Amino acid sequence: MPFSVRAALEQFTLPHPSGEGALTVSVAPPAGPMPDSGVPVLYVVDGDLLFGMAAEIARAVSSVAAFPAHYVVGIGYDAAYADFLKLRTADLTPPIGVEALEKLGGLAAAIGGDRNGGADAFLAFLTDTLRPEIAARYPKAAEGPQILFGHSLGGLFAAHALLTRPDSFAVFIASSPSLWWNGFAILGELPAFGERLATLPRQPRVFVDVGAKEQELPTSVPDGIAVTLEEAQAQIRAARMVDAAREFADALRDAGLAELSHIAFAGDDHVSAAPAAILHGMRFALGHGR
Repeated sequence: MPFSVRAALEQFTLPHPSGEGALTVSVAPPAGPMPDSGVPVLYVVDGDLLFGMAAEIARAVSSVAAFPAHYVVGIGYDAAYADFLKLRTADLTPPIGVEALEKLGGLAAAIGGDRNGGADAFLAFLTDTLRPEIAARYPKAAEGPQILFGHSLGGLFAAHALLTRPDSFAVFIASSPSLWWNGFAILGELPAFGERLATLPRQPRVFVDVGAKEQELPTSVPDGIAVTLEEAQAQIRAARMVDAAREFADALRDAGLAELSHIAFAGDDHVSAAPAAILHGMRFALGHGR
């Protein structure tokens, strides 16, 4: 069989946990040989944006760099971009208070901030509905390590999943996590996280990254977002993306987490950090080069 120019793609839909609409699940099986069982699975939220990238990186590193073969599963909406922004906010975020929502200004309207708080239901969907479906369709993945990747609000979701259900995945990759959501309220979960961690027979492994340029103030704003340059700059200052990611990693260590990697990608901003996070996060997750 010739070496393919692109990753394989299989798709199906599952009902949305809200009972309204459906989620599109995209799967890229490993490109090369794999064992009969125990194949790792990478679950990628924001699949509409990041699944293709993750699938191609998996194909390349498994073929050329001898990374262990692994499945890539993307969860998306198959919706127009403006709708996608709102749908992901509804699923990936913990609840946000009225005052914190108002502080987002025009950004709240662009991302559908009034539809929020579905993180727990979405996590339950991943673990209780999607994971058994993947195991049934791809038996070789049934006993493999389960890895969660999220970027931006998806990184917030990965952090929330880690803190509230640290046994839900073997590895959590929280890329450029939006820890600022609801005034950094997620950090209030840290004391209980330490207690949960102490009861686990086996700790998860965690990768936290950020682009080293993410605290640099923007000089323009994207078209179609009703945010002034001054508002965007104020939000960058308040988000403290680089500092917050480092402090979050330090807090996880202080809570007793043993296997953690934190990196700020030099030269990368919020967007360009995503592919670097997939590559280096999966190197960490798969134990390649350790």
